[in-house]
Amino acid sequence: MITNYKPGHKLIQRTVVKTGFLALGRAIESASNFEENVKKEIKDWNDGFTFTMNVLPYGPNLAMRKKNGVLKMIRLKKNETADLIVEIKNLSTAFRMITTQMGAHHVFAQNKIGVSGNIADSMRFIRIVYTVEAYMFPKILNKNILKKSPKMDMKKHFNRWHIYTKGMILGK
Repeated sequence: MITNYKPGHKLIQRTVVKTGFLALGRAIESASNFEENVKKEIKDWNDGFTFTMNVLPYGPNLAMRKKNGVLKMIRLKKNETADLIVEIKNLSTAFRMITTQMGAHHVFAQNKIGVSGNIADSMRFIRIVYTVEAYMFPKILNKNILKKSPKMDMKKHFNRWHIYTKGMILGK
């Protein structure tokens, strides 16, 4: 039986996830310059270490590389040769993660995310994402994605402002 039905492209979800990956990549890049927890997590990675976050089957994707002691966003494209590959099983799950409806720990528990690479590196990556998300989102949104929201002292509020301005625009 032939029909004229074409599956939806989910353009709005794809655009939101792609924009979220861009913001997350810029925020990670920025935080790796000054946030002590992020710097601690990446110190054992060699320069040139790459990780990628992919939404299956067709993206969007985020790829980053450690260069000169900090993380740099290298592209919003798939990187098959990355040291750590995190694959989110579908666009709907990625959308729920980006819009703070679901945290990574819930996604892992529901087997909606897969990891290729060293498991210790994947745990470092998740801790980096959680640290950055604590800066990116106010406490009311963090309750859905973080197990516990960190206390925000004055320095962390300045860091948040830095990420929102210089970090999101320039990645610095």
